[in-house]
Amino acid sequence: MVRSFRLYAWLVGLGVLACISQIAHGYDPSVGDFSKVDPLDIRLVAYNVEGNFISDPARDAAFARVLQALSPDIIVFEEIGSDAAEAGLPSRLNAVLPYGTWEIHGGQPSIIRTVVASRFPLTMQLQDTVPFSSTRGVTIALADLPDDTYPVDVYLMGVHLKCCNSEGTEDALRQRSADAIASWMGDARMPGGNITLAPQTPMIVLGDFNLVGGPGPENTLITGDIFDNVTFGPDVKGDWDNTNVTDLMPRDPFTLDADTWPSGTPNPSSRLDRFIYTDNAVGPGAFFVFNTVTMNGSQLAAAGVQANDTSPNVTGDHLPIVMDLRLFIDCNDNGIADPNDIATGTSNDCNGNGVPDECDIASGHSPDANEDGIPDECITGADCNNNGIDDAVDLFTQESDDCNNNNVPDECDIAEGTSHDCNNTGVPDECGEGIDCNGNGWLDVCDLSLGFSTDCNASGVPDDCELDVTRFSVNSGQLIPIGFIAPQEFDIASAPIAFSDVKIDIDSFADYGQANEYITVFLNGNMIDNLFGDAAQCAPEQRSLTIPKATFNSIVGGASANFDFVGSSAVNAGQCGGFNYVDVTVSYFVEGENDCNKNMLPDECDTVTMGDFDADGAMTLNDYNAYTNCFEGPGLAPNPNISNCAQALCLTAFDLNSDGDVDLMDFWMWQPMLSANP
Repeated sequence: MVRSFRLYAWLVGLGVLACISQIAHGYDPSVGDFSKVDPLDIRLVAYNVEGNFISDPARDAAFARVLQALSPDIIVFEEIGSDAAEAGLPSRLNAVLPYGTWEIHGGQPSIIRTVVASRFPLTMQLQDTVPFSSTRGVTIALADLPDDTYPVDVYLMGVHLKCCNSEGTEDALRQRSADAIASWMGDARMPGGNITLAPQTPMIVLGDFNLVGGPGPENTLITGDIFDNVTFGPDVKGDWDNTNVTDLMPRDPFTLDADTWPSGTPNPSSRLDRFIYTDNAVGPGAFFVFNTVTMNGSQLAAAGVQANDTSPNVTGDHLPIVMDLRLFIDCNDNGIADPNDIATGTSNDCNGNGVPDECDIASGHSPDANEDGIPDECITGADCNNNGIDDAVDLFTQESDDCNNNNVPDECDIAEGTSHDCNNTGVPDECGEGIDCNGNGWLDVCDLSLGFSTDCNASGVPDDCELDVTRFSVNSGQLIPIGFIAPQEFDIASAPIAFSDVKIDIDSFADYGQANEYITVFLNGNMIDNLFGDAAQCAPEQRSLTIPKATFNSIVGGASANFDFVGSSAVNAGQCGGFNYVDVTVSYFVEGENDCNKNMLPDECDTVTMGDFDADGAMTLNDYNAYTNCFEGPGLAPNPNISNCAQALCLTAFDLNSDGDVDLMDFWMWQPMLSANP
């Protein structure tokens, strides 16, 4: 299948990214550096040595130079010419590439053998597939990689298919081998067959394929379209995501030629040697054809090889091919390698560590306090309290409170002056215990102590709150139970028009504890807010919300206020021992009559004296205007334009002759006092 890392891998294979890769440690053919891009890559080499390796001592030095320049971890040799040569491989390889231990799987006995040599242990060794393939079998083994470094092992299938003629018996034998390999790869992915691999184990078929005939064998190897279904079973895809496997096609980094035979020329004519692999489980780092004939003097010197080291009369008639395995982890188990997740945008990697964010969070490498799927270190929002933690995270973890629900930590509201804390409790006054009856942002107790408001009757309430408003408050009591299938209702019949914003205080004990466990508040069918999504499970909790008076009056309009409290689908009314509830208090101010003379003092505080209706200590035009309203005539009650509560004040101020009404006789007696106090 096609993956987005193909382009990256292709450029690496050509050496284009050698200078810009963030993880580059080597591989720059232009300067003769053929080392791995990443030291943790596993380097595979497929090399048809034409029976000459070890068997011909005259070629030992050239072979040594080639192998040292490539430094493979695993080699599939084709045409190892004798049992003695096979037996001598461990010591010879350790002399050339002193890794300490080389393990050898000699494959099927033959005049020329296909051998797997590995510096890692080789398990699950087989000499052929079941059913069997054809010429020379398939040398099969699992390279057991260190578990503390690599997430998977690597399944190797070394091949050397039947040579030569492009039709007839030879092509039929190649087709049988292709059928056998395709069937075996499909079998390996499915439990209960001849072979079962751990899911996502990379499978690589490598060696000399000799695909010189018709397209059938190549098509079968890549697509799983089996020719002999009677022998090898139904068609089957080879990759773990049930798609085609990939023919890698390494190229000479200097000529871009993918051909590998014959060697000794800058322009070979046939692409006989290949890597076919499961690209869903693994991706390539560097991959290339190694041809000393196409290298210049400085490149040869840097690589430690000579111009003809890969020529037929010096080593063999095939060029070695190289593939570095990039063994990707699939941390989120979505069947896609992590770098591919990141490259395609399936996963984000905000901190640039090469690990999908969801895996950083799941492993605990990165905290995600507010559970938004973004590692906290990537959040670059405000930090108003300068504690090094984003404000949103502060609020989610309750390191900071946000009592007024403005998404700003309370301590910042106070420090920035957007909220008052007159009593120094660390809680904004609008949220603290107490009332801000006049809505000026100061608690009443502070309003009075700081002199912003007066309290003539020592009631503890600013006078301006006792003039034309009175406090309306009603409580529901415990409404039991509360949950998704047990909503609760609290109705206020003939709710008065609000003269202030409406505060809803809700005490609750219910099945909370998760973000999806909350209560939705409705007023007359209008959704107001979701509450308790951050509350603890089965614990006393309190939340408050404020409905602007304009909104409340628009919805209610002096009629019934019907509050509904509906649990989300995750809130179970049967939890918390079956005892769960909401307890609701609705409070606000309503218009009243307590300042009949409109002097901004409660009537009970008025010290009205004769002739001074507004009790300001002087007889002025304000008092005259009041007199005209109080005046009606002898024996009649005061003017009905004055509310009933003002009648006593009218008589106190203007009934100078104490005859029980306000008339012209009173005015004649009052006029000299008015003139004396203009």
